[in-house]
Amino acid sequence: MNPRLKAYLDDVFSHYEGLKPLQELKEELSNDLQERLQDLQEDGFDEEAAFERTIASIGEISELIESIHASTTKLQQIIGLDFSKQNLQKSDLKAIQVHDGKFNYSNLQDSDLSNSDLTNASFKCSNLDRVKFEGTNLTRAKILKSSLKGASFRNCILDYTDFSSSELSGVCLDNLTFTGTTFHYTGLRGTSFRNAIFQSCSFKTEVKKAIFDGAKMDKGTYALLKGFKANLSHVTII
Repeated sequence: MNPRLKAYLDDVFSHYEGLKPLQELKEELSNDLQERLQDLQEDGFDEEAAFERTIASIGEISELIESIHASTTKLQQIIGLDFSKQNLQKSDLKAIQVHDGKFNYSNLQDSDLSNSDLTNASFKCSNLDRVKFEGTNLTRAKILKSSLKGASFRNCILDYTDFSSSELSGVCLDNLTFTGTTFHYTGLRGTSFRNAIFQSCSFKTEVKKAIFDGAKMDKGTYALLKGFKANLSHVTII
């Protein structure tokens, strides 16, 4: 790369080392600017004029860099936060983003986690009674040995969520889509799955009292539920 272009970019990005998105932007700009410089020189501009025009062509990038830096720093701060063994009862946690966060052995009773992104979060032996998970992304979350009495899941994303050994009895899970979701030894007495969609789900628990009216499911999930003597008289196989 042209030494002057390299020195220019090194100076612009000197305060933001170590942040992957900014390093990717720097590499992209390096390639684009080098091509721009070569094109100008081939068009007859001398080295100085070509360099000045190349720099001018990218405009003001400081605001873009600072925006990416702020967003990335914020993301780094919220990934993997540990709320374990905390009393968070009745907490307002709406719209938080906590990838890989830990809420193990915590009391979140009556808390509001609606519209949050809790991808890969861990809830082990937690009190989640009456927690609002409405609109929350719980993809690959592990909700193990936890109480969820009265919890609400309207519009929740539950792809590959693991509810093993947790208590969901009486909870309304109507109209939700379950992909790869696990219900091993989960309390499902009176749990409602009306009009839900099941794809590649795993059940190893008592389901005789669960409600599946209007649900749609793949053959594998259907066979598992049938083996556990679920009432599937109003289920559609897809």
